[in-house]
Amino acid sequence: MTVFITGGSGSGKSAFAESIAQKLGGSLVYVATMPVASGEDKAKVERHHALRAGKGFVTLERPGKLADLPDGGETMLIECLSTHVANLMFSPDNAQDDAAQNNIAHWEELLKTELTPLLHRNGNTIFVSAEIALDGATYSPETEAYRSVLTAINRHLVDNCDAAVEVVCGIPARIKGELPC
Repeated sequence: MTVFITGGSGSGKSAFAESIAQKLGGSLVYVATMPVASGEDKAKVERHHALRAGKGFVTLERPGKLADLPDGGETMLIECLSTHVANLMFSPDNAQDDAAQNNIAHWEELLKTELTPLLHRNGNTIFVSAEIALDGATYSPETEAYRSVLTAINRHLVDNCDAAVEVVCGIPARIKGELPC
């Protein structure tokens, strides 16, 4: 089964995703996409590790590309795509001139190529992403490109996952499909 879960910051999407992973069962793999670049980042990672303690997850730290992930029937939770997209678009390793940096079509294609195989794994895959495009504000060209790319990737995953949910104030609102009870 493939599941897409979105929501705003602090919405409860992480806890909800973990509960879905546990209900789907099997070996649980948590793919963490956040790079640890500061003490604040380290504290956040430690907090997330503590919240998952005792739930049976094996954590894989993947702040770069999502390559070589297990495909042996595990239930994999990938968190968070909003961080992953930012990692790729704004990594010093991918530093480009402004025109290339804001090439939305390039980033969409690269990410779809990377993520689509994860939709066809032998096990369950849960994608967690953030909803960042609803505030109505206008930002720098780089941020607008990021928002456009993330929105397109979220839409791609909603279209291609078996189920999709938005978590609002801790309450899951089904977008499509059925989830395990």
